[in-house]
Amino acid sequence: MALTTYNTSLPSAERYSNGKVQIALVWNSRSEISFNSKKLASLSKFLWEKGGPMSVKHFIHSVWANFQTSSSNIIFGGRWRHLVGEQEFWEHIGGVDICLAPASFGQANTQAFNSLLYKLGKYVKHGSSVVELYAGVGIIGLSLASSRKCRSVKCVEINKESKLPFEKSLARLPKSLDCSISWHCADVSVAPIHWLEGSDVVVVDPPRKGLDASVIDALQIASLRGQAAIEVLNRVEKRPWLMRAQKASVKKESKTNWDEPASWPEALIYVSCGWESFKQDCRALLSNKAWHLENAHAFNFFPGTDSIEVLAVFKRGPRKTPKKKHSKTKRTQRSR
Repeated sequence: MALTTYNTSLPSAERYSNGKVQIALVWNSRSEISFNSKKLASLSKFLWEKGGPMSVKHFIHSVWANFQTSSSNIIFGGRWRHLVGEQEFWEHIGGVDICLAPASFGQANTQAFNSLLYKLGKYVKHGSSVVELYAGVGIIGLSLASSRKCRSVKCVEINKESKLPFEKSLARLPKSLDCSISWHCADVSVAPIHWLEGSDVVVVDPPRKGLDASVIDALQIASLRGQAAIEVLNRVEKRPWLMRAQKASVKKESKTNWDEPASWPEALIYVSCGWESFKQDCRALLSNKAWHLENAHAFNFFPGTDSIEVLAVFKRGPRKTPKKKHSKTKRTQRSR
């Protein structure tokens, strides 16, 4: 279940009290025509009668079924079916309207997430070129495109179910926004160096296990800025399957013909939900002084628990030690 603010035109104080719940039923069968499909239809009908528009309190937004027969720890299978209710599910986060599919990842505590996005935006200069890895439906990227008037925003995500929600969210951005925005369905762990080229800021929001080892390696190589990074890029970009992944699945062109910058990221912004994995990744990033930790903030997304969300800002290269200023002391003679 996921709580939605649903009506994005409501004042924020009223959204939770007027929110609705989207229910995803994970069903142990291959499809809706399995032997126990009647039970699925019966459960869906019961839920809609108790929480749908004809009930005393209309608190159910929609009911979906996901068909999963695997015995692994992967929750969702690849097949979804909309059973009843509305199909489009909207949140207003980071100053933009965001569409979420039942297979999409979304933060439960949207108020705390808004605070994090506001703080994150302060570390991104206006007009920056941003790439977001592990982007999901592109909440962070779209928020930055709108609030920081970015030159370009590129979102990379492996979950193909995030494409349509991203496309719908993109359509709701202001028409006056002059920013090149794209979404790519790709595994960021495969040749990640490609996604870093031409960006000023890299935003990573990985799952609880943290960054893939290949992503950490690519970030360390990119910090060199020189021939080493270019040589690695040239080795990987001609592979056919990688070139296909580089093509945007969704794209909005900028009105301005910006020059393609031959740059490498100056800043890395890391959003982490796993404290232990973050510490490990942080040590790896700092190990060869490719990056230094500029600042970090903690957010309590789940009050009453020891779980924290970390927002960390890294800058490229070793930390510069400020030079001490030597004050000139005037010698005075004591008068007797």
